[in-house]
Amino acid sequence: MSSFESRGPIWAWLAPLILALLAVGIAAASPVLAPHGLFPEPLWLLCALAVATIGALHRPFGGGTLALGALVALPGFARLGVVPVALVAALALVGAEIALRAIESRRELPLPERRTAARVAATTSVAVIGVVAAGAVDATALQPRALALGLVAGAWLAPHLLSEARARRARREPGRGMLAALQPLLLDLAGLTLGAIGLAVGRAAGWTLGALALAAFAALAAEAARNALAAAGNARRLEEAQRLRRAGVALAAGGSGVVAVAEQIRAECATLLAFSWFQLDLDLPGEERLSWGAAAGESLSPGAPAPPSVPPALPGIHRRSAWQIVERPIGDSRAFARVRLWCDPRRLDPRALELLNGLLPQMAASLREALADRAAKFDRLTGAASRRVLELRLEESFARARDEGGALALVLCDLDHFKRINDTHGHATGDAALKAVAAVLLAPSRGDDLCARYGGEEFVLLFEETDGGTALEIAERLRSRVELLGFTAPDGRAMELTMSVGVAAYPELPVRTPADLLHLADQALYTAKHLGRNLCLLDIGGGRLRTPRGEIVDVAPEATGATEAQAPVFFA
Repeated sequence: MSSFESRGPIWAWLAPLILALLAVGIAAASPVLAPHGLFPEPLWLLCALAVATIGALHRPFGGGTLALGALVALPGFARLGVVPVALVAALALVGAEIALRAIESRRELPLPERRTAARVAATTSVAVIGVVAAGAVDATALQPRALALGLVAGAWLAPHLLSEARARRARREPGRGMLAALQPLLLDLAGLTLGAIGLAVGRAAGWTLGALALAAFAALAAEAARNALAAAGNARRLEEAQRLRRAGVALAAGGSGVVAVAEQIRAECATLLAFSWFQLDLDLPGEERLSWGAAAGESLSPGAPAPPSVPPALPGIHRRSAWQIVERPIGDSRAFARVRLWCDPRRLDPRALELLNGLLPQMAASLREALADRAAKFDRLTGAASRRVLELRLEESFARARDEGGALALVLCDLDHFKRINDTHGHATGDAALKAVAAVLLAPSRGDDLCARYGGEEFVLLFEETDGGTALEIAERLRSRVELLGFTAPDGRAMELTMSVGVAAYPELPVRTPADLLHLADQALYTAKHLGRNLCLLDIGGGRLRTPRGEIVDVAPEATGATEAQAPVFFA
């Protein structure tokens, strides 16, 4: 960041403040603009302050000007002087801002625009400059009064227009939305017009009636402000309810996988409140904790996120503070998940936390559905796909390969001497061995590959667009990794694990059904076990099998234990 850019947020409010102080100082030295000093007639000064503050509460178009509070300007110039009115304007703007924020906090009514202290200082300074300029024009304006009023209004609005143009030039959007940005100034013009009416009444019928007219206008402004704030509150609550409903619908219609639901939860949380980092934890019985995390705008990744110690700096003057971590359990009687959001306390809307609480039941329902789908599709012990998933996928892949002329390979793996492991070392050791082997088989999976637990100690690997030779090479690498695994049983004893593998591929083997292809892979596996285990064999047709080294093994059906009835029939 350049030095100019780093000074930009400070000068955005400091420069108008300096100009406002200079304008007030110059005006205070003029007997025309401050004929009675800085604080003349305290009672009238307090009344003007009250009327200006009440008028400034009505801001249907947003902005930070006096709005209808400008009605005190012309009577104030005539009764008090320009400089006291400028001080009244500054105090009224700050008082209106504080009052609006107090009303918002107590009645949950939103401000049309949330302004920082620096932004309030800047807008107040610009308003003071406008008051001084308008007062100077009013003191020297010629007749008729209609022309004078136009000149005063122009001087009043000129600093606001220049400030808005400068801000838009700094944001590199000089023309876009300029008319919308000028809408708040329409109320200033209305306030000046009402003030001209009050001034005329005061000069014609006495200042008491003029003050009553201004008070009546202020009462109307207060009622308009009350109605506007109430309408804004109702609109906000309606919009929050709609946001919550949309988020719930999006969660219910989200992806079926757990990760897809986690991503959807993150996306819907972002529509409800501002956060910089996200984490979702799943605590499932019998499994290790699953966690996903990400910074805002990035994709989820496994593991807990590592945000910086404090939130990033914001433009303007702000106090650096620690993160406000919003943490919510997901689940009714027993929380099975937890969402954690790192929020900047300077940007956190308290109402957003209530919206987040309202979304928790839908989060729980979506996660339960995803977990149920996961339990049906994946083996709980090993994390491999279930047999049902394998059967459906095999049917689809075989039909696609047959119709489009593609290739398909099946690899059937079996952990050697698994019954002996269970009988000798216990089922806990057997389960640990299966998980270790499954981790090896799952590790090299490509996008379209599938690893499924076929039953017991058997696993099936499905490779699309893969010929038999390539599948055999992959199988041999996996067999070698299992052999070199260095498995340690839960009781601390080191054990050697090996597996036997059978491979079959289409269309190299002219089978008619996927079941035939699986049968041939099973026969190749049986032969590998018959020949001593810890071996990979590829069925190349004609009762011949090939090892990874290229050796050919001729096997008669009776040697494998297969009967004529069990052997597949091709293109009968």
